Amino acid sequence: MKRLALTLAGLVGIPLTAADASGPTEIRVALPPDPNAVPVFILEQRQDEFLPDAELELVPNPAGDPSAMRAMVQDGRTDFAFFNLVGGVRFVEGGLDQLELVAPWVWQGIYLLTPEDGAGAKATDGEQVLVAPGLSTPPHVVTERALTEHGITPDFASSGAGMALLAQARNPRRAPEGVAAPEPLVSLILHQQAADDWEQQWAIELDPAQALEQQLDVRIPLGAIWAVRDQVDDEQRQALMQGIEAVTDWLADPGNHEQAARIAAERFDTFFDMPIPEAALLRMLRSERVVWNPEGDEDTRQAVDDYLREVFDTQPPAGL
Repeated sequence: MKRLALTLAGLVGIPLTAADASGPTEIRVALPPDPNAVPVFILEQRQDEFLPDAELELVPNPAGDPSAMRAMVQDGRTDFAFFNLVGGVRFVEGGLDQLELVAPWVWQGIYLLTPEDGAGAKATDGEQVLVAPGLSTPPHVVTERALTEHGITPDFASSGAGMALLAQARNPRRAPEGVAAPEPLVSLILHQQAADDWEQQWAIELDPAQALEQQLDVRIPLGAIWAVRDQVDDEQRQALMQGIEAVTDWLADPGNHEQAARIAAERFDTFFDMPIPEAALLRMLRSERVVWNPEGDEDTRQAVDDYLREVFDTQPPAGL
């Protein structure tokens, strides 16, 4: 994987910063509590192994709030942002031109849940489907497009993220006909309904990204790594991406899943104030419900362009 994504964000002409001074390279990374987080937590906790010549500082974006992420970039509070691909593109379209795509890297990790004893996706037609973290995010738009291909048009509504959604999902008198959400929230729901014997039980009905890939013959890059152009130099970029590649390879070994789940559970709690049982994260990893793979060749460039056009009806910004 050493072809990496450095080709997506040109290294020529990037000014050097204080990171070139003696001592470890400082790297600040902003991230929300979504599929991006698990590998970044591993990288943080095993820096001596995966990031030996750098010092990683994580910057939380607890709600996955686009306005908060925009402010972090504008204020120079982060060097890199792990953020969904289309959200970053919208920032660039809105004038945040210092944001630069390094690599798409989350290729799977959102799902549609429906009641276990229900009629599946077709029962959502004309009915409420709650979306986490909110409307116009990939869980909403990708799920909506996948269902539309089958003539199913739910009434999507924002759920927000976290405990409010769980409280509604567990009660059949309040529950919607579906929940479109990212990991690890999906695994949290599946774990808690079994642990607490919820009256309303859920099952994974659809992987909308996979469904769209089959329907449209378009690869679906969900999450991406972004650099803040005027904050980042060559040394920081290479150090981070080499570390990300190493962690991605490490997570591909099932023998590391228990340790990864322990690290991620502790950091979701302490970093995001979002308690997720270790068992839920272990189930997510063992079920391979998230696919991480930083890519940066010409096929990936084309996948990004096709995804934006076909799914979001958006033209890729020049110089992305």
